[in-house]
Amino acid sequence: MTKFIERMYKMFPWVNVNTGLLFLRIGVGAIFIITGYMKVSDMPQTVGYFATLGFSAFWAYLVGVVELLGGITVLLGIGIYTRVSAKLLSIVMLVAMYLLRSNFEMEMTPLLMFFVTFAIICTGPGKYAVLKEKTE
Repeated sequence: MTKFIERMYKMFPWVNVNTGLLFLRIGVGAIFIITGYMKVSDMPQTVGYFATLGFSAFWAYLVGVVELLGGITVLLGIGIYTRVSAKLLSIVMLVAMYLLRSNFEMEMTPLLMFFVTFAIICTGPGKYAVLKEKTE
């Protein structure tokens, strides 16, 4: 099995950690851009939904903007802001998990997105990013 994996790496040199991080960022960024845009583009409905959950309009606007701009930042890999955005997005997902705790099936998506954003916090954007993180 090990020789098979080694041959695969030689056949496909682009298969590496940085390519994996790029695909991870593309998927996560796209999901948050779409959900953020859906919230921001129909703000009256978003505010109404957040009101049913007991949150003020401020939180509806904040979550919509964090998801939209955070998704863009994660997708592009904009230096240290990738990790900052991933932290904010993971907080949003923790709150979503808490709100959906009574419905296990509905809780799975925020749970998955929390772990993915947490992985981005741990790794950073990787080699294929618009701006590189400054390491000291």
